[in-house]
Amino acid sequence: PREGGERPARRPPLPHDSLKAKEGPRNRTTELDMMGLDPKLLERGEIRSYGDWFPSIASIFTWGVQATAETSQHKDRYMREAMQVFQTFCDIIGSLEHQFKHELAPVDQGPNVAQSAMHAVNSRCAGLYGVFMRGIIDKISEPTEEKVPRPLSQQNVFGVKYYKVVQNRTEVYDIVTRVFHRMDGWEELPHGMGLSNVWNLCWTWSKPKLDYSRLCTWQKVNHFPENRHLTRKDCLKRTIDRYTRTGGKFAQYFNICPKTFVLPKEYTLFIESFAQIDEENEEAAQAAAKSAVSGGGIGGPSSGSLAELPGGAYPSFRHAAGGREAKSKKAPNLWIMKPAGSSRGRGIQVVNDVGSVHYGELTVIQQYISNPFLLGGYKWDMRVYVTVTSFNPLEAFLYQDGFARFTTVPYSNDPEDVDNKFVHLTNSSIQRHSEDSMHTSGNCDAESRARAKEALLGGTKINFPMLRNRLKAVGVDWDMMWAKMIECILKSLVMGEDHIPNQSNSFELFGYDLMLDTRMKVWLIEVNSSPSMGQEHLLDEQVKQPLIGDTIDLVDPVAFDRRRLAEALQRRCERKAASGAAGSRQQLDIDLHSILSGEAPRKFGDMPKRLGKYERIAPGEGYDSVAKMRSALFNRQ
Repeated sequence: PREGGERPARRPPLPHDSLKAKEGPRNRTTELDMMGLDPKLLERGEIRSYGDWFPSIASIFTWGVQATAETSQHKDRYMREAMQVFQTFCDIIGSLEHQFKHELAPVDQGPNVAQSAMHAVNSRCAGLYGVFMRGIIDKISEPTEEKVPRPLSQQNVFGVKYYKVVQNRTEVYDIVTRVFHRMDGWEELPHGMGLSNVWNLCWTWSKPKLDYSRLCTWQKVNHFPENRHLTRKDCLKRTIDRYTRTGGKFAQYFNICPKTFVLPKEYTLFIESFAQIDEENEEAAQAAAKSAVSGGGIGGPSSGSLAELPGGAYPSFRHAAGGREAKSKKAPNLWIMKPAGSSRGRGIQVVNDVGSVHYGELTVIQQYISNPFLLGGYKWDMRVYVTVTSFNPLEAFLYQDGFARFTTVPYSNDPEDVDNKFVHLTNSSIQRHSEDSMHTSGNCDAESRARAKEALLGGTKINFPMLRNRLKAVGVDWDMMWAKMIECILKSLVMGEDHIPNQSNSFELFGYDLMLDTRMKVWLIEVNSSPSMGQEHLLDEQVKQPLIGDTIDLVDPVAFDRRRLAEALQRRCERKAASGAAGSRQQLDIDLHSILSGEAPRKFGDMPKRLGKYERIAPGEGYDSVAKMRSALFNRQ
């Protein structure tokens, strides 16, 4: 009130004040950005709830899942950088789409593509290349009754599944792109355009050169960052040593590799082990001599012929192998020396003399399995394919097809053959240099004819169905051996995941090399992070191409719309969604429903939609048994 007690005159209402009074409460739906979706989806409750997958917008990125103090501090910068990456993609792909649709449209007055190419070939007198090109161009010119694929412009080019295959390994690029080309819904990400990490799936030969933390959680890469603890020979040795060095029954349970030493660090330990075997062999020779003098000589078969006995003979052999007579048999003191980081048989050497042990780099030396189970007198091992989609927790799948790789020269542990790699090493990259011997052998027996026939299909390899028949013929139970293979693989994965953390973007196709001995024990020789994808033979195509296809289907990265993702990030970066319904859980669900087209990434433990020839080995009963033994081992310590 004023000094005279008078009240101030009331201000007449302005027009916009009266309008505000009539508006009433605002409709909350109008505050939501529907991201191009039909608002009726919201009214009908058909917008998917993504709360179980993504509690916040940051959690769609790997840096948001593995949140640290640093990522929390730089959250806005990371989100803005991601927005710029996807906006750049949309600008480039959108520009290309416009050019294909308008600027590069065919002109009625001018020649077509085939005519122009033909003119160029003829004018340059291209010789044999011109003949080849003319054959290709003729095919382009010919009318076809096949259904023409829909043009790129009719697709949502921002939501297509894109793959990237690093081109530094021709054999990998060829087979992976060939498989992708036959799969619906996939396009290769254009090269050399600075499109960065906007793909759905990236396939590389070696360790990827990228920052995993900047990826969306649904993007997939075919390597785990810490896979070396399984795939480097020296790291694998240390991984297994952690479980076996204490001795006892638990250590014996995890003893899946032959005795191994890393040189030069463990050179002295290797010399002691080598000398110990020599001493045991000397004692065995003396015992055998005394036994022969007393008339109690052993008339049993050699290790090579034992491998040819039918299945019924194995129990008696196993019994004898653990008895007094087996101890008097001399074991060859053979070792395999390998560079720690090599593959494909490069630098491998079989030695039986300490004087032959030399190294100019980090090297592992492994005791040779001197009693391999032979087929037809030849040594062989197995290349087994295992895809791991998660470590900690472990999720692994075993492929039901693979290869048995044979040597081309009959097995012998005679000292004169120690330098013959065609006797001792099963690597296809080595044995292919002696492959012709399988075709030109002078033997006409059934075994030789069968090997020659197999060589036409797979060179020195046969697939698992063929191996199963070969083993069945000599009395080996395939199901029993398969179960032992799974157990060996699971033990290695359980030991390896102590050093390999969870990484949501990663999966890996491992190539396991396993060997069977005459006691029916399955040994792990090594694990390959990038198994060979060469297709030198028809059998390679029949096994490896379905393997790649089934692996892609198994991983099945979810499709996402990059333009919608960029829009959602831009809105949040500009603080338009800092408050109210636009920043709510409901808005995030709308954003994700639009970005992912209502789909969601597969959760751990859910069975993949398409397994192909894969079978899941973890989680499962076998894994539970191995994990229980691990717990017992370390709880005891």
